[in-house]
Amino acid sequence: MKILLTGGSGFIGSKILNKLISNNSTSDVIALTSKQLNDVKCIIYKNINDFGLDKDYFNDITHIIHAGAFIPKNIFEANDQSKCLTNIEYTKELLSFNFKKLEAIIHLSTLDVYASTHNRICENSKIDPISLYGASKFFNEKLVKYYADERGIKHFNLRIGHVYGPGEEKYKKVLPNAIRNVLLNTPIELWGDGSDLRSFIFIDDVVETVINALNTTSDISDINVVSANSISIKDLLTKIIEISGKNLEILQKPSTHKKRDLVFDNTILISNLLKNETDLTEGLKIEYEYMKKLYENNI
Repeated sequence: MKILLTGGSGFIGSKILNKLISNNSTSDVIALTSKQLNDVKCIIYKNINDFGLDKDYFNDITHIIHAGAFIPKNIFEANDQSKCLTNIEYTKELLSFNFKKLEAIIHLSTLDVYASTHNRICENSKIDPISLYGASKFFNEKLVKYYADERGIKHFNLRIGHVYGPGEEKYKKVLPNAIRNVLLNTPIELWGDGSDLRSFIFIDDVVETVINALNTTSDISDINVVSANSISIKDLLTKIIEISGKNLEILQKPSTHKKRDLVFDNTILISNLLKNETDLTEGLKIEYEYMKKLYENNI
C-alpha cells in the first residue's frame, strides 16, 4: 500500500498522518502539502491550480486520503466565494494525475452538504448545502465519485461532523473557547438559550474511521462520521464546568440566530468503519486535561 495524504498540517490531517506513520513504513506515506512536515516525505506545491509535477508522478500511489481543504472559521468565510472555490480547484488538480495503480480514494467531506431540517439526518437525506463551503465539498464528492467510477475503483465520501479533541485549541470553536474560559476562571458566554442540539465526534474516532476505510471491503461510499447522540449547547457547556470541578457562571446573551438542531444517524459508520464510539464525557475529559497542561506550561 502506497498512500498519498493531503491536508497533513491541519487538525484532522495531522492526526491521520501520525497514525499512518506509526502503522506503515515512512517510505509508504507521502504528504502533498504547502509546507514542510516532519517525519514524512513531502511533495510541496506552491499553487493549488498547478502542482508543477508530471502527470505520471504519482503512478505508484494505491490510496489517496484527501483531507486538504479550506475550512471556514465562521459563517462569513463559509460564503467566501474565492476561498470556497479553492476546494474545487485543489481537487480538480489532484485528480488530473494518472494514478495508474490507484485502488481507492478517501475524501473527507462535511455534514454541511445536507439541507437544513428538524429531522434526524442520514446518508439519504436531502442534499442542499446552506453555504458555499458545503456546496464546494458536495461538488468535490461528485468529482471523486466520477473519477472513481470511471476507473472502477473504490471511493468514500466521509461526511465529517463536529470534531473535538486535543489539537482543536488552535481554532476559535465552541469547545476550546469554553475550556479556555474555564481554565482562566472566567464566565462562559452562551449566545441564545443554548437549546440547539449538536452532535460531536472525538478526533481519535475520525482517525480510526479513515484508517479502517483503507482496508475495508465495504462498498458503501457516503458515510456520516459523527455521533448519533446529540446534546444541547447549554448542556455541553455545563458538562465542561462539571468536569473542571469549578463553580463558574454561564452568561446568557441575546442572539437573533434561527434555532437549528443537528442530529444524525450513524448506523452505517458503526456497522462498517467504527466499532466503538468514544463517550462524549470521556472525550471532553481528555481534551480538558490536554488544554489544562498547555496552560500550565504557558502555551
